[in-house]
Amino acid sequence: MTNEVQDIDQARRIARQFAAEQGVNEVRAEAYADVWYEASKDDEASTETALRAHLRRRFAQSD
Repeated sequence: MTNEVQDIDQARRIARQFAAEQGVNEVRAEAYADVWYEASKDDEASTETALRAHLRRRFAQSD
């Protein structure tokens, strides 16, 4: 069973939690999650793990 992100609000909650854990900008994390959610409608890329990996990549690129 995968941990699918069900809606944009869940994606934003995950992003806020990620921001708190990693000490990064919460607003930016939510914006990245919004774009990810809209682009990741397929089954293989819509998990919480995939979202967290996307956020890690985005913040790594911005350093």
